[in-house]
Amino acid sequence: MGKQQSGFNGGFSGRLGNVVGYNWRGRWCVRTLPGDFHDARSEQQLEQRRLFTEMVRFAGSARRVLRIALDEASRNVGLTPSNYFIKMNKECFALQDGELTVDLPELRLSDGPVAPVAFDAPQLLDDTTISISFEKNPLHRNCSQDDEIYIVAYCPEYKAFDFSDATARRRKQVVFQLNEAWAGKEVHLWGFVVDRAGRASQSLYIGSGVLDFSAAPEYVDDEDVVDVEDDASMRVEVSSADSEHNPDADGQDTVRGGGKSAARAAPFL
Repeated sequence: MGKQQSGFNGGFSGRLGNVVGYNWRGRWCVRTLPGDFHDARSEQQLEQRRLFTEMVRFAGSARRVLRIALDEASRNVGLTPSNYFIKMNKECFALQDGELTVDLPELRLSDGPVAPVAFDAPQLLDDTTISISFEKNPLHRNCSQDDEIYIVAYCPEYKAFDFSDATARRRKQVVFQLNEAWAGKEVHLWGFVVDRAGRASQSLYIGSGVLDFSAAPEYVDDEDVVDVEDDASMRVEVSSADSEHNPDADGQDTVRGGGKSAARAAPFL
């Protein structure tokens, strides 16, 4: 039974004959019930259903990332961020012996017209801290220096995503503190940009590596590693997505408790 909202001219929720009313993102919508349906339950049908179920589960693990990376793009086409993600990446998923396989280097996490940045090779500062420098406008397109850069990490063993807090395009570097449980594990990295209007850039796959600082050869590059304790003007540290974000008196963004000084860095990829 349908329930009418806001009088005769308002929307309604529930079933009215073969029509179903519902509210989606503040808009009242209707759809018709499907007609007669014969479920053949063929092996191919069941395989596709299992694949779709696994794709939805994978998108769910990235939900917090997708709300930032695909919010604007998905709204423009009337989809949720998760549905947009699945539609955009369906060629990246397959089932092998009943297990989901994902072509991670081809996976896209964001979509939009914003000018991208060019990421340098990541450096390990310790077993769970990654430093990534970037060229802020390699295509010389119109952009704002206040656009926000995000780094996304995925750990296949835990089947989990993590992402950095935002750092401004003008900063040219992000230092990302990952989950301590990921030490010694394989991690894949992507990056993308979001502007003030919520529009995103195309995501870029940065690469993959193992979070094992002791196994990596020693490497030092003064241009890539910033001692944030000694240089207050370069506060670009980013700890994790759950850190508290606090504006300084000068309007710059910092992360509470995120200071990470490094004596050396090691290649990650």
